[in-house]
Amino acid sequence: MVMSAQEKMDTNVMVVLDTEDGKRILEYACSHDLIIMNKTFRKRPSHLISFHSANARSQIDYVLVRRRDAKLHSDAKVVPYETVATQHRPLIYTMNITPPKQMRVERCGQEYIKWLRLKKKEDEVIGGMRLPPIVDVDNTWQNMKTVVHEAARSELRATYD
Repeated sequence: MVMSAQEKMDTNVMVVLDTEDGKRILEYACSHDLIIMNKTFRKRPSHLISFHSANARSQIDYVLVRRRDAKLHSDAKVVPYETVATQHRPLIYTMNITPPKQMRVERCGQEYIKWLRLKKKEDEVIGGMRLPPIVDVDNTWQNMKTVVHEAARSELRATYD
């Protein structure tokens, strides 16, 4: 029976995974709900073989990914003519990561009430004020100031610097 290069590569992968270390890799992947991602992409043998010796060729580098994140991955391949060591080729893995949505930065400038709207909404602003009883001048002034600002902020709206 004549085997194609892809079948030989798959056989090499299964032989590596059939060893004691390979069984540990598979057991670890199953227990943590991981997928071996560089086996899910169809590639030519030159883009799968990461260990290349005179008479031995094998895929020894694997990318383990959570099953829920499998849709984020787009490519995994070995660069055929680059070497990390004399017989080892680098594995390049591509993921599509979307940046998180940016939260609105809290405004740090001073808040300004839009007092120009007072002419149009004077009745609503005055109707929204509830003044406390008058005790002394300083407390009455402070209470009046806070009540007017709260009523104006709710009716006229505020903007930031």
